[in-house]
Amino acid sequence: MFRKGVLLGYYCMPHEGKEPDTVENWLGYPGPLGPPESPPPKSIRPLEVTGDTELDCDVCVVGSGAGGGTAAGVLAAAGLDVVVVESGGYYSEENFDGAEIPGYARLYLDGGNLAAEDQSIGLLAGSCLGGGTVVNYTWCFRPPEHVLKEWKERFGLAEWASKDFDRSIDAVWERLSIGTESSIPSRRDHVMRKGLEALGWHWEVMQRNCRGCREEVCRLCHYGCQIGAKQSTLKTWLQDAYDNGARILVNAPVKRVLVENGRVQGVEARTRDGHRVVVRARIVALAAGAIHTPAIMIRSGIDNPVIGKNLMLHPVLLTWGIFEEEIKPWEGTLGATYSDELLDLGEGYGIKYEQAATPPSILAIFAPWRGARESAELMQALRYTAGYGALQRARDGGEVVVGRDGIPRPRWTLSDFDRAVMRRGLDGAAQILEAGGARVIYSSHAGWVAYEPGRKGNREEMLLAADWCGWGPAQVTLGAFHLMGTARMGASRGESVCDATGESWDVQGLYVVDGSVLPTGLGVNPMVTIEAVAHKIARGIVERI
Repeated sequence: MFRKGVLLGYYCMPHEGKEPDTVENWLGYPGPLGPPESPPPKSIRPLEVTGDTELDCDVCVVGSGAGGGTAAGVLAAAGLDVVVVESGGYYSEENFDGAEIPGYARLYLDGGNLAAEDQSIGLLAGSCLGGGTVVNYTWCFRPPEHVLKEWKERFGLAEWASKDFDRSIDAVWERLSIGTESSIPSRRDHVMRKGLEALGWHWEVMQRNCRGCREEVCRLCHYGCQIGAKQSTLKTWLQDAYDNGARILVNAPVKRVLVENGRVQGVEARTRDGHRVVVRARIVALAAGAIHTPAIMIRSGIDNPVIGKNLMLHPVLLTWGIFEEEIKPWEGTLGATYSDELLDLGEGYGIKYEQAATPPSILAIFAPWRGARESAELMQALRYTAGYGALQRARDGGEVVVGRDGIPRPRWTLSDFDRAVMRRGLDGAAQILEAGGARVIYSSHAGWVAYEPGRKGNREEMLLAADWCGWGPAQVTLGAFHLMGTARMGASRGESVCDATGESWDVQGLYVVDGSVLPTGLGVNPMVTIEAVAHKIARGIVERI
């Protein structure tokens, strides 16, 4: 933690002054984008809360990301009176300058510093109006058929492997304008494709939810898209909701759900300025994310021992390659290529290979530490470096516990099964990098787990070094950007938090519409699936009330 904090500060602190930034010049990095020229005005006007406030509505949606934003859009379009309560702030094109540390602070949960309790894995989630859809990489996938089949056969959720769910997926795909037009390959993509083709491995062009994307600004849109090309919920479902009369509050974390005689009555929140807000509602749709949705339920006194269990992640291990030629990994489209060659390594669990534009912060966090000089050498080689992410569908979950202070704490440990899959992911990434021409290949372990193809060492020795270094906390740097499962739906109360409609077993009128409700991890970027789940659940709410 100390190493990451110091290196982030050194390489990413915003530069002040007229002279060029010395660190950025040394790296060859062009720096943040800077404020956009002539950004459009904000198109949503949140409610102003200047004192303790009470509101009444049909449906209160807690959260505004993939789940909450979509649900709000569907519900408001049906003519229901909707109030959206978001814990983060409202930012738009005018705020998206690409600066890394301010971007984390404004747009991410806990400023991007959230991690499992033992620091075994970093957890990134959006925390702003639009949630994770504002900061994600725009990589779009339909839910895999084998996952939906598992939901049907293992959890008794037949309606989630049906044509009715397909209609929601299609509606999301269309509303987000998903396609390949914006996936213009960068130098990173060409090198990755070269390696995959040399191996005879699968690859495809990434489908993305963008309209009018430009390469020169795409590289930093995980701190917000300053040209408005990313079709986040801000640009789609939330805007639809607002245009249909929904009221939106920001900077108002929800403390608890109000329950009386087993039926939901609304929610209680408190603004960042300290004002109490009570929203009375016939229906509450929770979409505060897989960390805070269960925390709200637990703080509300809902007595279901499954709440908070089943924290499902997609752990990502990054493997790096240093090339002879300049890659300039920060340039171009965020990511235009993926490979499913190792998607199923047994029981439907495996690896999806993806790669993304790499500003200094990512390498500073994930590179090994062997001392100041060696760290500086790796950072100075950034312009020659490409990193491939092995996104893994972990089989085994963790949990979110809530202390007496009301604060949620995620716990997660890499199981023996998932460790074996991750090891295969490291081996596969090394093969892609070697076939693509990398002269040095190293992992994100804390120690030096590396080899130089044809000169020093080999993959087998690299894997043995990884085992020797270890796969636990402080031994390997892992990240997870997809958090799911902590209020999962199922066929019975004993094994789930919600029924097949997304409604809580314990509180009538309380629904979960975010990634928490997913029974398992997906193995693909979950935005489309979460939006489709929220779309289907919201349609069901409309039919009921």
